[in-house]
Amino acid sequence: MTQAQSDISRKLVVVVPAYNEASGIAETVDGLRKAGALLAPDVVELLVYVVDDGSTDDTAPLATTAGADRVLRHARNLGLGAAVRTGMTAARDDEADIAVKFDADQQHDPKDIAALIRPILDDTADVVYGDRTDGIEYQMPLLRRCGNHIFMRLMRWLTGWPLRDSQPGILAVNRSYLKIFYLPGDYNYTQQILLDAYHKHMRFAHVPVAFRERTGGQSFISVKYPFKVLPQILMVLVSIKPMKVFAPIGLAFLVVGGVTFAVELIMFFMGYTSKPVLHVNATLGCILFGLQTLFFGILAELIVRLRH
Repeated sequence: MTQAQSDISRKLVVVVPAYNEASGIAETVDGLRKAGALLAPDVVELLVYVVDDGSTDDTAPLATTAGADRVLRHARNLGLGAAVRTGMTAARDDEADIAVKFDADQQHDPKDIAALIRPILDDTADVVYGDRTDGIEYQMPLLRRCGNHIFMRLMRWLTGWPLRDSQPGILAVNRSYLKIFYLPGDYNYTQQILLDAYHKHMRFAHVPVAFRERTGGQSFISVKYPFKVLPQILMVLVSIKPMKVFAPIGLAFLVVGGVTFAVELIMFFMGYTSKPVLHVNATLGCILFGLQTLFFGILAELIVRLRH
């Protein structure tokens, strides 16, 4: 590598969260190492960081033997979101130019990384999600297909981005986002990153990727998924744009209280009731709760702005 090339060399850290993936972690790391050779023309150095999320098998030593550059370990299983947060934090601390999150279960093709980071290398995107829509090589279970579609629609509505796939196992972010990312939830990460990046005015892009059937390990997706993910989405919204949460709630209670007051007052003047307001406690409670919620939202908004 010449001095000129060295000056523009970029560091790419591939974050691989792993929980009891001893059966396939070595193959995953080896595949990523081979994919690194495809990045040579762009002068990109690929490093593999495996995050062992409290595995009870030999995931960590096997990852080290396979050639992982770093193996970060959680003392106990914290969750996929926590593992991704640990990996991205390490990538940021090690001054990575790009971080790619990659599943350990071999459902994604390491060769797709070259295309995935292209929008970042071309400086047209800060966050790039793999789009599995046309690259699925097996029949995904109906429950997962329905869940993916619902969450994709929800995230498209919340961000306004033309999303096709809101929760792939492969995504890339640049240094600009690594410096400011906020990932509070320990369960899932895809929706959190989308919301966080959108409200921090990051640029988004999709890149088609392949998606194969799982051959080992166990998916973290279950019937509990929506009940764990939705609170995380709410947490991110509250911590970034609190008025988007508190304003609708406050206004809804104000409208209910105001309409109730107006209707009962009209009924009194028309002679249908003996009191101006029949449900005083309910009406007053709605109005006061609505006002308190709005003021709380304004206070939270000020705190968030001062923090940034």
